[in-house]
Amino acid sequence: MTSDPGSPLGARTDEVPWQDRELVLAAAAYAAEVHRDDLRKASTTPYLAHLWSVAALVLENGGDDHQVAAALLHDVVEDHGGETRLDDVRARFGADVADLVSDLSDSRVDVEAGEVKAPWHERKQSYLDHLGTTDQRVALVSACDKLHNARSILADLRTLGPAVWERFTTGSAADQLWYYDNLVEILRPKVPGPLADELERTVEAIRAAC
Repeated sequence: MTSDPGSPLGARTDEVPWQDRELVLAAAAYAAEVHRDDLRKASTTPYLAHLWSVAALVLENGGDDHQVAAALLHDVVEDHGGETRLDDVRARFGADVADLVSDLSDSRVDVEAGEVKAPWHERKQSYLDHLGTTDQRVALVSACDKLHNARSILADLRTLGPAVWERFTTGSAADQLWYYDNLVEILRPKVPGPLADELERTVEAIRAAC
């Protein structure tokens, strides 16, 4: 898959592999600062590992540099500042990156200021409904994010067993499988086939390991 026709950037070439390398590096530095104290669930792994992994998947699946920047920034709004953070992303990285980050956020409330996210099911259903209306560029980053999360769940499930589900808001394997099954259905028509296939296989492996 090459850059979507809706991308504001040109295609990568052998001679010019980066479309806006400085933007990507700036997004990486910004994400590293915003998430500097964050860890992956129930681990000592810095959260940045997830962001780098998602960005790598976006690159490997043909995303443009705005999508790569959005992959690095996709959790800053819902985890660190809500709409105020989104305004800062827009000022620093431009409207296209900010719009991608907004579409990738399942909440834009400022939890650091004491605002409370909507209940899990309501929030996830709203994200799924919105994802169904988004374009291929948003879908690609979302699929890469969800694939890396699903890979992590599967690896931990094989190591720790059902205790893994205690890390999640509802503590329910059925809830997570409901969410990922819907993600697969919505994302499959919008993303490269091999990416959709791997996401579906990983979800099925999670189901089998439960």
